[in-house]
Amino acid sequence: MEETQNGPLTVGRYEIRKRLGSGAMGSVYLAEDPRIKRKLAIKVVRLDAIRSEADRQDFLMRFQREAEVSGLLNDPGIVTIYDVGDSEVGPFLAMEYVPGHPLDALLKSGEISQLDLTAKLRIAAGIASALDHAHAHGIIHRDVKPGNVILTEEGRPKLMDFGIAKREDASLTQTGTFLGTPAYASPEQIREGKSTFRSDIFSFGVLVFELLSGGLPFPGSSINTILYRIVNEAPAEVLPPVPGLAEGAWQKVFGRVLAKRPEERFDSCGAFVRALVDSVNGLAPEARLALLQGLRQIPPFQTGIQLDQPPPPSPQETTALPRSHRSLALPLGIGALVVILGAGFFAYRSRRGGLVTLVTHPAEARVIRDGKVLGTTPLGIKASQGDHFRIEHKGYEPMDYTFTKGGPTSLDLKALRTRERLQTDPPGALVVMDTVALPDPTPTTVEWDQGKRHELTFTRGDRGYSQLFLEGETPSGKVFALQPQAAAPPAPAEPVDNAQPASLVISAAYPFKARIDGRDTGELRSGSPLKLPAGSHRLEIASPKVFFRDIRTLTLKPGQTLQLPLPEVSSLTVSTFPAAGIIVIDGVATGVESDGSVPIPVTRGRHTVGIAGHPESQRVVEVAADLTVKFKL
Repeated sequence: MEETQNGPLTVGRYEIRKRLGSGAMGSVYLAEDPRIKRKLAIKVVRLDAIRSEADRQDFLMRFQREAEVSGLLNDPGIVTIYDVGDSEVGPFLAMEYVPGHPLDALLKSGEISQLDLTAKLRIAAGIASALDHAHAHGIIHRDVKPGNVILTEEGRPKLMDFGIAKREDASLTQTGTFLGTPAYASPEQIREGKSTFRSDIFSFGVLVFELLSGGLPFPGSSINTILYRIVNEAPAEVLPPVPGLAEGAWQKVFGRVLAKRPEERFDSCGAFVRALVDSVNGLAPEARLALLQGLRQIPPFQTGIQLDQPPPPSPQETTALPRSHRSLALPLGIGALVVILGAGFFAYRSRRGGLVTLVTHPAEARVIRDGKVLGTTPLGIKASQGDHFRIEHKGYEPMDYTFTKGGPTSLDLKALRTRERLQTDPPGALVVMDTVALPDPTPTTVEWDQGKRHELTFTRGDRGYSQLFLEGETPSGKVFALQPQAAAPPAPAEPVDNAQPASLVISAAYPFKARIDGRDTGELRSGSPLKLPAGSHRLEIASPKVFFRDIRTLTLKPGQTLQLPLPEVSSLTVSTFPAAGIIVIDGVATGVESDGSVPIPVTRGRHTVGIAGHPESQRVVEVAADLTVKFKL
């Protein structure tokens, strides 16, 4: 066979243009079909990888299976297969040519980390749509991983490599054999070699975990360690939290999609992505719609299920698709799908009712129907014409909402405004409210907006008292007892420019990220001043590489520069006998064996140290300098 510098001149009837990539088992070429002048990609198995005629037939069977699956699926998010066959250079698979890059290569290069949260969620939504389409047609992929996703030059994901996919109602000769990639496999695939559509959902959850955080939920330096953690351990903690997601949302959403028991996972990849999107802080309704548009062809299977409630088990999970999935395989003309787009909402209409995404400003309001809390906004709910809901949010007036088709589902809540009596013991204290000095001493009455945070400071001579009130909290007639203080700040003799910002300067010998009042600042440079408005702020700082995390409240005065040095770093060495295991520090697996050979950098202070799989081994150590810990396992 005549070859070019990059490979063969032809494969079957296809003319080779150049090599696109190579691996241990074969190569992929850019080719052209001379009959219709169409560009395509051809995957060819290396001849030296085929040791027998049985091997050749196995490869051909896998390619044939992938082609058959492609014939059942017709989705823009799935790579199309054109042809399969054998040739002088080996078995080949001719498929759609997608200019772009594999997702795993973009993750390894760090290019994906440069994208913002919305762009990453858009990628996840595209993959979810493709997988849900396959599941709706009874196809389980069984090897969902970044290496099987191509990101086009326009940033759209395309799912590929259905070579080990199977029909839900089909059996395989490999029954009981683990197929797939270890780091992305589900517990049931590892334990039993068993795959259902929920196995794909687990693997997709691992992929999205890596896409958003840059790391795997079950890391390890060996395959055995990885497989053990997938089957037995909770996902690794991500510190600092992923910027943009509501506090606690990560654990809730990923705790469910990566549940050990298949029946406790989301019912679809799209439902998982919806839960993630609904957890994004401050996401405008229009932006939410844009993210979820790619999921509209596959509606959510279990609308309104709360994250802290496991979904009901799917009947006949191992032999056939759930009823909700089978209904989706019907032609769209049966049980019509209508997608309604409007300001701040979308709805799916069918014979059984409608799904509405209810959005409130501010978010996280409770939605109540017939005395039962359905969840917090933004929330997908089933609603029919005339249904009544009650919307409640701490610090805001309750709202009675009646759903009407075509009516608004983006609601502005009205903050509660009350008059609050400020009293001190003894009376006659000067009052500063939100950095503004009030004209009258205590007792005095003020207008109180319960939709905002407020800070009160009382001073009288050498006595004082301060308190921060969160949204919805009020003094409620409390009498504040003034306490002696070393140097109570006097009332300002001159007007203070409260608009003048303060500066926060954080210094450390290691990279760190911060969140201020729930907003992510990203990675900060040591010693760079951070401008903040005067007043109280909640500060969260994290540096996972040295196991540092700190949460504190700071009160800044106008024009003040506050220096905040972070703890220094020392090394912690752990040695156990007679056995060894993976060292866990502050609940995070390090990937380092406890054989005493590798020092781990940690910040000075208190840390919890243990060995994975041995909860009884946990101990608290105080690191003040380089420290070696030895104990019997």
